[in-house]
Amino acid sequence: MARTLSAASLSKYFEGGIYYDFLQYVKSDKELAFEIRVNDEVMIYCQKNLLLRISHRKNTSDNITMLNPRYYTNRKDGLTLSAQLREPADLQDMAKVKLYFEDAKALCKKYKSHDEFIVQQQYKADHSSFDEEFLAIDMEWAPDQAKIPVEYRVAKTKIDLLVVSNKPNEDGKHEVYLAEVKCGLGAVDGKSGIEDHVRMSQGIINNVYVRQALLQDVTSIIKQKTQLQLFEGSPIRYNFSERPKIMFILANSSEYDKLSFDRIIKNLGEVGHDIKVEYLASSKEIQPAKAHYGGDSEYRKACRLHQAWFRENVLKLKMGRNHSTRKGTNETAEEFEHRRTTETDIAILTNADAARLMNFVPEYHEEIGKALCEDRGKIPTDFGLMANMLRSEHVPWNVFVPMMTDLVAAAKCFSEILPHRDITTIFKWQIEYAPNTINDKTAFDVYIEYKTSRGDTGIIGIEVKYTEEGYSVGNKEFAMMQDPESAYSVTTRNSECFVNNDPLQFNNPDFIQLWRNHILGLAMLQQKKTKYLYFDSLTLYPSGNTHFHSTGSHIGVIEAYEELLTNKGKDTFHAITYEDFFKVLGRHYKSNRSLLWLKYLETRYINIIH
Repeated sequence: MARTLSAASLSKYFEGGIYYDFLQYVKSDKELAFEIRVNDEVMIYCQKNLLLRISHRKNTSDNITMLNPRYYTNRKDGLTLSAQLREPADLQDMAKVKLYFEDAKALCKKYKSHDEFIVQQQYKADHSSFDEEFLAIDMEWAPDQAKIPVEYRVAKTKIDLLVVSNKPNEDGKHEVYLAEVKCGLGAVDGKSGIEDHVRMSQGIINNVYVRQALLQDVTSIIKQKTQLQLFEGSPIRYNFSERPKIMFILANSSEYDKLSFDRIIKNLGEVGHDIKVEYLASSKEIQPAKAHYGGDSEYRKACRLHQAWFRENVLKLKMGRNHSTRKGTNETAEEFEHRRTTETDIAILTNADAARLMNFVPEYHEEIGKALCEDRGKIPTDFGLMANMLRSEHVPWNVFVPMMTDLVAAAKCFSEILPHRDITTIFKWQIEYAPNTINDKTAFDVYIEYKTSRGDTGIIGIEVKYTEEGYSVGNKEFAMMQDPESAYSVTTRNSECFVNNDPLQFNNPDFIQLWRNHILGLAMLQQKKTKYLYFDSLTLYPSGNTHFHSTGSHIGVIEAYEELLTNKGKDTFHAITYEDFFKVLGRHYKSNRSLLWLKYLETRYINIIH
């Protein structure tokens, strides 16, 4: 039996039928999806959650099944269903219907809500017209196994969305797509991964019995939803291709997500040629994928454990306390203390050890302490800089203060890293320097001025990363991106460094900081009477942080950002890993003190043992 309603059941939703007003309510709520199922059933979904099932009966009253009780029993927040829909008559009481769905939606969002669910519902609502390029006709489709010979049945399968093209292809056929929703590229392996969806879809595409069942469902769903006026625009007479194709709907997709995704699809070989990818702009309702910006990444988790090991075994110090670590609402004091001392606070120094500069390389405490006092007026008490071993704030002080004790060696290092600049002498350097050229307080982690052999003056602005990934775009930054006369827009436009001069292309957590640090220095070159001829933006990061570093089919944000640059832009933007940078240091710093410093850097930041 195809996904279809009997004529008698269908008539109940037509004007004058007992469920007509109910259907109009469901249609008016974009968070609800009306789906036709086998066995003469209708199901109402919200973000993949089944809110209501209507099982039509020939000779008896229709059976109404409400939201699963697990959503609302024994809840501590008091949420419940204030209205019940149990009988056909209840579906005719619009006040009761409204109350029920408002409560049911709230319960589902609290109980089980994911970015993909929101995108799935949003895409379906936005593609419900024959006038669109694509028409989303059904969600959570699965073949009716009863119609398929036992030996040809497929493993338990559900497709996020069935989508059809409203425009015929070159052969005059309309394509049918098996669509999978992704939010960013947080998970590309395993059961929810890209290759797994391709494999599952190929099992459908290559199975003649499942294909026939699919096309029967597609035809009947479109016919009956058209009769129910669930689609807008003028109906189309479809001529479907016999073989469906694969589609991925990628939301919250940054430029590096797109590049990585395209590379993965390309690596799928011949199969990849038949895959359609829809890139969606991020919705304000959809938070960035947690795999990129929420909680510990695998690398950050490893570094947290490693810094705890370094504190205990190299520095021989006790654990401190992060006062922003709070006890959970349902957490006992014992559970909280266990979590704090085994997870959240293990890479924290005590206040006393922080004051003794134990977050910094011991052989250079005197120079680092002096530099901190010159920069802050006194030894600072900033928790992130002084006590948190996992943050990146301390890294520039550990790398560049010792480096700048020998400016001759430092010049040789940067001449090797930036050979096109002919660097001969470094005469000025500063950690945390904000020239205020783009009016947003952006600062270089490290700022360097140098002379070439010709006597020209150049500058280097260095951004240092450790376990950090992306940064959210603030309201002020977004407003400046939109303003064509802002320092953001003017600097970007005049620099000739970007393929596209629109600042809004950098309106995402992946690019915002790379771009702002880049234009911060470019703006210094554009100032009237500037003495600087050259600027280079240099990002220093560990190779283990794959948010920045490309590995295999994954494209890090460094490579993705470079794709947006002209040749001139690429000439002024550079990146180097900790590993490669420390090797350069090792070629030019040979004293015993320097060797202890380099050993410290390698042990603390490179040789991750967890």
